[in-house]
Amino acid sequence: MKDRLKNAVESENEEELIKCLDFRQANKIDASYYDLIEMALLGTWHSQHEDLVNTIYLENLIDDRFVEPIINIAINKEIFRWYDDELESTLRKCVHALKTINSKKSNDALEKLEKLNNENIKFALEIYK
Repeated sequence: MKDRLKNAVESENEEELIKCLDFRQANKIDASYYDLIEMALLGTWHSQHEDLVNTIYLENLIDDRFVEPIINIAINKEIFRWYDDELESTLRKCVHALKTINSKKSNDALEKLEKLNNENIKFALEIYK
């Protein structure tokens, strides 16, 4: 699977990326994938940011290298969150992923998001209070 993900990211192939994000394979993700996941998070060549962020959250992929890309996804809707409607599911998943990472850097990022006074961010954070 790692070779498939590497190929998908390097060739900027969204269809192949979608195949790699199949949750039946998710339990095979370890730290050796983190560079590729970070590159995919930063990519503007696909629309799979929600699934990538959700994978970080659901699979407890804890690494500070994901924090900046997640913040970029959260803040730059036009670039990364093409399909977010008024409920902003990708934005909410960004909050959950940052809470999963739970480091000084991710907590600082959450404070930055909280200052946006977005109702969906507030709602997602209330789960943790």
